[in-house]
Amino acid sequence: MAPSVIVIGASGAVGRPLMKEFLAQKSQFGRIAVLSDPSKVSRFVEVQAQGVEVVEGSFLEAKSYEGFELVISLAGNAAMKLQPAMIEAAIAGGARHFIPSEFGADIAQNGIWKNRYFRDKVVTRDHLHARAKDTPGFRYTLILSGAVAEYTVSEFNGVDVEKHVARTYGYPEAKLHVTAMHDVCKFIVGAVLLPFDDPSQSMRELRVSGDCLTWGTLMALLEEVQGVKYDIKYLDPALAVEKQEAARAQGDSEGELFWSATATMANGYALLPEPSDNHRFAFKPATAKETLIRMFGSK
Repeated sequence: MAPSVIVIGASGAVGRPLMKEFLAQKSQFGRIAVLSDPSKVSRFVEVQAQGVEVVEGSFLEAKSYEGFELVISLAGNAAMKLQPAMIEAAIAGGARHFIPSEFGADIAQNGIWKNRYFRDKVVTRDHLHARAKDTPGFRYTLILSGAVAEYTVSEFNGVDVEKHVARTYGYPEAKLHVTAMHDVCKFIVGAVLLPFDDPSQSMRELRVSGDCLTWGTLMALLEEVQGVKYDIKYLDPALAVEKQEAARAQGDSEGELFWSATATMANGYALLPEPSDNHRFAFKPATAKETLIRMFGSK
């Protein structure tokens, strides 16, 4: 039976290309829908015209999920802490498969879970594990895709692609996996269509990526693609931790999250453990260099 899918947070940076990928494979699905607050339905006029259903309601209400087998959460930083409540509502509404907003680091590795930025994801994982144990037929998928390639060389990591200056919290030898945004979306849709190895399995992790390289190599590729030399300095991640703590003390939750995240990509947090699951998907994701060429052209 073709799966029925509803997506939370589909108007954001991941949601738009994800809807495009779902529509590209529309024939594989029974229903494709986005869940929207009534005040924001106008954001989905274009995809609605192409066959995507728009369900008006709250992600905290069970009725929003009625008739859908699978729920995909694209919750951003602010809504991440609400995912356990979303899971409860989804289960009450009849959903039996949940894909949480992960699409990044494997937070179970090397103490990464201790980082403030990942705290709400840890709580979500724990909640999914508990509900899968006590809810017959409920299961979940974690999609781990490393850093979004387009976000690596950005102001988020202290990289100014116009002034050709980089002030990054981390180390040039730190390894990371990167995946282009459109490939993250292909992996998500592919995961929905990929059967569980064991029908009785309640959880699976899919580790996928477009490339694996060091941060220093990534910056060298950026220089090569743009045809310029960067002024690069690496900053001690402990300095970002100090700024994170200062933000927390001031009650600035957004600042706390921001500073906790700035020292993740060039600090080894975006490196995924082996083995890779790329071979389970029928496409070849873009490499870091291919993504940079798409972003900046080739010199």
